[in-house]
Amino acid sequence: MTGLAPGVLVLSAIACVLLALALWLFARAKHKASQQSIDSNMQRSLEIQRDLRVSAPLVLPGASVAQALALNAQTRTSTWRRLEDRLGVAAWGIPPRALALLSAAALLFSLGTGVRGGVFMGVIAFALCILLGTFGIWWRMSRRRAKMLSQLPSFLDNVVRLISIGNSPHAAFQFATSNVPEPLSGALQDASASLSVSPDLGQAMAQLERTWGLPEFGLLAAVFRMSTRYGGRADLVLERVSAYIRDRQSAERELHALSAEVRLSAWILALLPIVVGAMIMFLNKGYFMRMWNDPAGHKLILMAAALQVFGSFLLYRLARLK
Repeated sequence: MTGLAPGVLVLSAIACVLLALALWLFARAKHKASQQSIDSNMQRSLEIQRDLRVSAPLVLPGASVAQALALNAQTRTSTWRRLEDRLGVAAWGIPPRALALLSAAALLFSLGTGVRGGVFMGVIAFALCILLGTFGIWWRMSRRRAKMLSQLPSFLDNVVRLISIGNSPHAAFQFATSNVPEPLSGALQDASASLSVSPDLGQAMAQLERTWGLPEFGLLAAVFRMSTRYGGRADLVLERVSAYIRDRQSAERELHALSAEVRLSAWILALLPIVVGAMIMFLNKGYFMRMWNDPAGHKLILMAAALQVFGSFLLYRLARLK
């Protein structure tokens, strides 16, 4: 029992970190709901003030209070938003409750492995859970980005049609947002909600680019900024952007089809040593621990892990199509 005491302390610390992460996710979801409520109340107050401005130049105190509350809320959440933008939390598409449950499941699995196989096996299991979770988030974000990019040309076509019949780019954007499927609908709804606070459509699209990491959103932000500052035919530019995105997607699909064998070989070569090593550690723990306790074997294992990481990076760079 004394030999497991340091490991139990390490796993307890990891449990506290995951519990704090779960509590932060719940608090973030609750604060986001309250922020949306404040924004909607402020928007209603501003609309009432705009309607009454024609009859009497009144200053509504409710609008000022709502604006002050929104400003205070934005100041408090600026640090969290920068962290969320850096991590791309909004692009994960995972509810905070589901993420907390997955973290708790990973913790229980690591604790169970540590109790049965020792502290080292518990740490290895926890590191494996972190790697699998990171890979799952990356995979989900890639799929959502690809689906969003495939939906973007149709949305731009709707915006072009609405502009051509006399709507402004701002109004056309808000009208076309209501007829877009997920996941593009969620991103555009966030941009539309930000327009109630700041009417700069280019800034809203730039925020989407920072959140989702799609350069096409940055291109649209530049188009809307140029249209607002200098005027011109924004519908023609958006139509050409839509055609460009379609042509690029067609070329990428053709390239992916031609390089499918290379990418499959890279996946197999990268995952095969990891799978074999994990099977040896779990099925024949004594063999692995004898090698780990030997000084020369310890160095060889660390060297093999470093070479595996370096080789996986090289295979990723070779199979990456950009």
